[in-house]
Amino acid sequence: MHEVREQSFELTSAHVLFGAFVISCAVAAALIGSFPLAASIVTIFVFAGVHNVMEFRYFVARMPMRWGRSRLYYSVGIGGVIVLTIAYLTLYFASGNWLWGEAGWAIYSAVWNTTFVLWIATMFYLRGKQRPKTDWSWAFPAAFIVAALVWIVPLYWSLALVYIHPFIAMWFLERQIRRTKPEWLTAYHWCLASIPIFIAVLYFAFASQPNLPEDTNLFWRIAQHAGSQILPGISSHFLVATHVFLETIHYFVWILLIPLIDRRAVPWKLSEIPMFSGGGGFRRLVVGAFAVAIVVVVALWAGFSIDYTTTRDIYFAFAIGHVLAEFPFLIKML
Repeated sequence: MHEVREQSFELTSAHVLFGAFVISCAVAAALIGSFPLAASIVTIFVFAGVHNVMEFRYFVARMPMRWGRSRLYYSVGIGGVIVLTIAYLTLYFASGNWLWGEAGWAIYSAVWNTTFVLWIATMFYLRGKQRPKTDWSWAFPAAFIVAALVWIVPLYWSLALVYIHPFIAMWFLERQIRRTKPEWLTAYHWCLASIPIFIAVLYFAFASQPNLPEDTNLFWRIAQHAGSQILPGISSHFLVATHVFLETIHYFVWILLIPLIDRRAVPWKLSEIPMFSGGGGFRRLVVGAFAVAIVVVVALWAGFSIDYTTTRDIYFAFAIGHVLAEFPFLIKML
């Protein structure tokens, strides 16, 4: 007579993570797919500014008091963020000026994107030099191939950045889980694997639907941002829903999940910030920066309430700064 052993199932925090993630994505996909334009307006209004503050909080906590052997890396990284942001804002706000013809604007845009790609390659190379027995000089040949695509298919490149950006936050979370919650890593990888499934569901549900109305300037901008002009053969209903779905995950990674697994990212724990608590730190500078950040969030909410369309345009123009700032810190974690 064989002894039958029952194996009990033990519910762990990793299982809770996976279950909560999948259920949240399912609810989000259903709501966003049903009301894509409203979801775009609401999520940006509520979460855009807040998630920028949380990103800033995360980055400040990882900025060392002394750069030491990373001085060149941080100089290139932070310097690139400043220069590229100024150049982008110049391109953005001057694009409708009579001084800029369509050809000149296209060339300037391609030059900016090429510089952006080479800047990332340079940081990969510098980071590789800091790691023992590591040669990341391959980053430059890869960058030249990508730069060629920037010139050959500039519109598709720009659209790709729109859809890739939300995954940068997920990559940050993956690196952070490896450091502070390694027992969650497998569950998180299953969470990531579920995202294409939800996008496929959105596609089969809405790709054949009529395009969303573009009878207002705001609705037109939302559809254009999601790529309706670049991909006219795909319903803008699906494109907007997919973009908002990915951006919503992006917001919640920064606002909820990263602080959940990393105590240094909890907003009110300023003692976890080396620049605040370390000897010779910059307490007033850190507190002042956070005070300004909170004021900006409140100003964004006020601006959205008064003139949503204009405030949205201004926000997305300046948001390039936080997009660029992600790369030096992410590459440093590799």
